[in-house]
Amino acid sequence: MPSKIHHIAVEVADAAQSTQFYCELLGFTKTAEYHFEDRGRRIVFLNLDGVCLELLEDEGVEAFVEAPPKQAGYKHLCLLSDDVDAECAKLKAAGATVTTEPFDTALNSRICFVQDPDGLTVELWQELG
Repeated sequence: MPSKIHHIAVEVADAAQSTQFYCELLGFTKTAEYHFEDRGRRIVFLNLDGVCLELLEDEGVEAFVEAPPKQAGYKHLCLLSDDVDAECAKLKAAGATVTTEPFDTALNSRICFVQDPDGLTVELWQELG
């Protein structure tokens, strides 16, 4: 039986652009990068507090288009934040698309939603107490 998550893989259109977004704006650290020229594939591993995000870039891949809300599939990546408002402002200033401005939830949290360079949704979650 599995004991913990090894990594979460995300197909991206531009690994360099996505690496910059996740590292510079969201605090991930790049731990490894591989380029398989014969297969037209680049793989970048990022780490945030022990969780590994694998970025996969294949030549010719188009940016993800979000599935309809009632369809099974990837919904979003949620990251804990100490200050959702400050993080949201930082992302917005860097040109990221904020799809839902920060708001307080019934779950005793403050959240917002932004998009990564491929339009994948990232939620920022702040515990309120």
